[in-house]
Amino acid sequence: MKIDKATAIARRNQQLGTPVLSADNCLFAVLDHNRNIWWFDVPVKRLHTGLGDWINLLLHTPENDQLQHLKVPTSFLRTRLEEMEVRNAHKRRTTISLALSADRDAWLQDQRPGGNNVSFARFLQS
Repeated sequence: MKIDKATAIARRNQQLGTPVLSADNCLFAVLDHNRNIWWFDVPVKRLHTGLGDWINLLLHTPENDQLQHLKVPTSFLRTRLEEMEVRNAHKRRTTISLALSADRDAWLQDQRPGGNNVSFARFLQS
């Protein structure tokens, strides 16, 4: 079953019991089976103070309809910018390109060629 971002946010908010997630504080990705990754482009402007302390990543796997939630502190991303692939650096639409692995041996590690395999597993929410 394939879902969209709005459905994923609604489902996760229901699991949390309160509507804390919104389109403004979440990014959503569906598992790419060819590469076995979830792909995100995180706008660097979201990392600036005053725009929120967290980036919520929702990862969906259509085969088993599993939805996973990573709550990543913006400070973590800011301090590791040099360890990740940054696109369009110093331009208006600068993004961090993340390819989070679904493989067991690299679970939730960034697999982008320009990165250093930064792990996001510790941010997985139950």
